[in-house]
Order: sequence, then structure tokens, then C-alpha cells
Amino acid sequence: MSGETATERRDSLTGGKTAEAAVRSRANWAWSGIGYCLFLVGLVGLALPVLPTTIFWIGAAACFAKSCPAMQQKIFAWPVVGRSVEDFLTHGVIRTKSKKAAFLGMILAAGILVFVSSSLLATMIGLALILIGAIYVGTRPSRTP
Repeated sequence: MSGETATERRDSLTGGKTAEAAVRSRANWAWSGIGYCLFLVGLVGLALPVLPTTIFWIGAAACFAKSCPAMQQKIFAWPVVGRSVEDFLTHGVIRTKSKKAAFLGMILAAGILVFVSSSLLATMIGLALILIGAIYVGTRPSRTP
């Protein structure tokens, strides 16, 4: 043996990182990867009116809060949806205008579901999920404290 200690061997194998730091590094990469995927889907939603942006950017900002706070701040600074994302993540607020849009979308989805679905069970499950979403949106505060 060259007189190398176990600690020196471990450090040379892990690049000087402890096992905890290596796990934290992998977790940061995972959170960042998920955050960027959600951000890109939301970005597509800016161009496609049927795809929402805000919900994907809320998820992205939440992921970036764990891995890349600078990117989270860039989302918060985005001109159209940044304030809504920040308000929801920091205070749980859904503004009145956003609630109206969400309820309109839920009513439209429920109508399509009722008229298109051929399965009573699928219709009932879908309507129940829409109702749960409506209750959630309706119970969120509309203004920041």
C-alpha cells in the first residue's frame, strides 16, 4: 500500500465530495431537469391557447426553488405570468381573473365530457375530478395578505 488512507481514497473516487454532497448534487440535477421540462411545456403554452402556462411554471418554479433559485426568480420576473406564479407559491393566492378563467375552462371541459363520453362511469369520475379542482380553486384566497 502507498500509505493512502481510506478518507483519501474515498475523496479521490468521489471528487472530494462526501456521500451526502454527491446525493444532494444528483437531487439538484433532477430538480433542475424537471424544472426545465415544466418550463418548456409552459413556454409552448404561451403560443398554444389550449395549453396553460401558469400551472407548468408554478411546478417549474417550485422545482427551481430546490435547485436553482436564480431561475425561479427569472420565472417570477416574467412579464405576464410571473406575478401569478410568485403569488401562488408564496401566499397560495389565485387572482379573481384567473379563477374566472379556470372555472370557465372547467365548465367547458365538463360540457365536452358529458356530450362526448359514452361511459357513465368515466363521465362521473371526470366530473368528480373537475368538482375537486373547482373546490380547490374556489377556496384559495384572491388577494395577497
